[in-house]
Formats: sequence, structure tokens, C-alpha cells
Amino acid sequence: MICPRCKTENGNRTVCSKCSYFLYRPVNQNVQKRTNMQRALDDSKIVGKGAWKILRVVWIVIVLVVMSFWIIFLLMWLTGGNIILG
Repeated sequence: MICPRCKTENGNRTVCSKCSYFLYRPVNQNVQKRTNMQRALDDSKIVGKGAWKILRVVWIVIVLVVMSFWIIFLLMWLTGGNIILG
């Protein structure tokens, strides 16, 4: 195979021995053509995964805030309302 960049003969190599240019290029003949609807569906899946990650973080924060409230409430109830901080 001849390198298109430096014109060196490389035999069956996939990388040029002189300039390290990749000689192999994938063929897109077997790739199915996707419609705009398929592309939109794939994009919505990607966006949905990102939104789900954000919602999980928000949910964890909400749970922590509610648990903190109940822990403070329980401590106040157990001590009769006299919590000394610090």
C-alpha cells in the first residue's frame, strides 16, 4: 500500500513506516442510513440520560435535607428542646 502523504511503499501495513500516517480508512458501505426520526430518538435518549443523572442528585439532596430536619427534630424532642450547639 502506498502512503498518500509521503508516497512510501508500505506493503500490507496499516500505518506508514516513514510518516506514521494511518493508511486504513473504514468503509461506510455497510452502515445503514438513519432517518431524521431515528437521529432525534437517539438524541432524546442522550438528553434523557443526562437529565436522569441531574434528577438523582436533586433527589439525594432533598432526602438529605428532610433527614436532617427529622434528626434535629428528634434531638430536640429527646433533650426537651435544649440543644447546645458548639
